[in-house]
Amino acid sequence: MMRATRTMSRAIGTVRAGDARVNTRAGLARAMRAPRARRRAYGGVGTRASAGETSELAYKCANERATAALAAALAGVSRTGDVICLHGAVGAGKSAFARAFIRAVFDDSTLDAPSPTYLVQQRYEGDVCGADGVVRTREVHHYDLYRLKDAQEIASMVDLGESAARATSLFEWSERLGTSTPSERLDVYVRAVREDEVIENVITLDCGECEDDEDEEDEEDEDDDDVDEAYTDTAARLFRLNGRGGDWHERLRSLDI
Repeated sequence: MMRATRTMSRAIGTVRAGDARVNTRAGLARAMRAPRARRRAYGGVGTRASAGETSELAYKCANERATAALAAALAGVSRTGDVICLHGAVGAGKSAFARAFIRAVFDDSTLDAPSPTYLVQQRYEGDVCGADGVVRTREVHHYDLYRLKDAQEIASMVDLGESAARATSLFEWSERLGTSTPSERLDVYVRAVREDEVIENVITLDCGECEDDEDEEDEEDEDDDDVDEAYTDTAARLFRLNGRGGDWHERLRSLDI
């Protein structure tokens, strides 16, 4: 069980992941308890992106479990210094995605990771064992900029330099960053899908079926206790992943869901 404490300073919350030892790659599927998704209608990625260029993938997630599987896959290829900007309307699923991402990084499917609507920033820190077997301290800084109105407020509440140096940064309502938005980043656009909507060039993830009966029973029990208020309906979600600069092209191509 992950040991966590919280402190607050300048509207910032901190969660310390104690002495947990986590393998962010091998433990992802187990952490999120999501079965392997069925894939259909693959849409490819473009050429390697340099500064100012983009690579894009689109996923249609049939349910929240599929969203968690996608977030866990991205957590597996993320690293310190990454900036992930989440775009979408209220209730689109940004917070659900962010929470699943954070839980996957620290291999804790019950970690409390609410959207920091009033705190502005929530920090998570823990020891994580990478694919190379080396244990390193990992940080995730989760921002919700909804209540910030201008660049002055952002400058006083958000230390982008510190986050870039120490953490993987998740931004909800990242549009508020304006000209401070890093040029190298992953943009994640999320919206609900209409029941009769046809979307081309998309990977469909459907995690509604479990790999075995025991897992299905366990997941049903967990779902009763972990209903996401950020999901205001049961519609599928469309996620468009837009990697800008750096090696996001290679990392998006390497996603294993």
